[in-house]
Amino acid sequence: MHRTQTSITSFRYDWFHLVAVGIVIPLVTLAVTSCGGESTPTAPTTSTPAAQAAPTVSALRIDGPAAVRTGMSSDYTATATLSNGTTQAVTPTWSSSNSGIATVDGSGRLTGQSHGQAALTATYQGGSTTKNVAVVANFGGQWSGLYMMKACDQSGVFQQVGYCQGMGGVGAIGPVALSLTQGGTDQSQLSGTISFGGINGNLSGNVTADARMVIGASFNLISSGVAFAMTVGGWESRLSGPSSMTGRWADNLTATGVPGNVYTENELQVMTRSSLASAGSAAPPMIRLEWAELFESMRRRQR
Repeated sequence: MHRTQTSITSFRYDWFHLVAVGIVIPLVTLAVTSCGGESTPTAPTTSTPAAQAAPTVSALRIDGPAAVRTGMSSDYTATATLSNGTTQAVTPTWSSSNSGIATVDGSGRLTGQSHGQAALTATYQGGSTTKNVAVVANFGGQWSGLYMMKACDQSGVFQQVGYCQGMGGVGAIGPVALSLTQGGTDQSQLSGTISFGGINGNLSGNVTADARMVIGASFNLISSGVAFAMTVGGWESRLSGPSSMTGRWADNLTATGVPGNVYTENELQVMTRSSLASAGSAAPPMIRLEWAELFESMRRRQR
């Protein structure tokens, strides 16, 4: 068969292509593999995680009493709530809105200076919170002094026996003593005892929003076989210094089965505090005195 030049050339190309693809390339691949040319697997790459940001303060809370008394101190603490949901105690910067009412030091100790309201603020890492604190006039402790009888009205049997005259009449001076416990969550509740000479009674009351002490008291006693009841009402006092007070009150005396009563109005002449601690004991439920002893115990006026 006769072949043309073109067909011969095409045949040669096809033959060389077949040899190269079918024989040469596999042999080269086999040689590379046999000589240890197998590729080493690449280790997976690892990335270092980004450092997490430190939690920030999302809220602050002040813990401590809602009220303190004048001249007394209380400690306050601060707690931070962080952005990750946890809480921790912190040491903030403390401040008071009115240092004339309450002062606070760097550790959070607040001291009452005068009756009123002050805002306690804690600041930490750019955040702050405020707690309102009431400072209450402090009447707690043991007091003693003298009072003057400013008026005395008597009726019935009391007039017949001359009770007001027996007490020394208007202008008479007598002794008075108070033992007061002050407390409660608002530091305004008062309890304790009151004494006129040897006559003791139990009292209760409170400190008002305008710094007045308002108390009432009751006494039960027996004299010469007669049961008497005395009530003290309308007692109002104000502090005139750290350990002194002024005040006025009225009392009313009645007797079981006896007509009439005695009503007196009284005013403190001097009243000083000897201790911030109260005596802590209640008056006896009933006091027994003879009539003469009753007068002597209640007047014992200054001579």
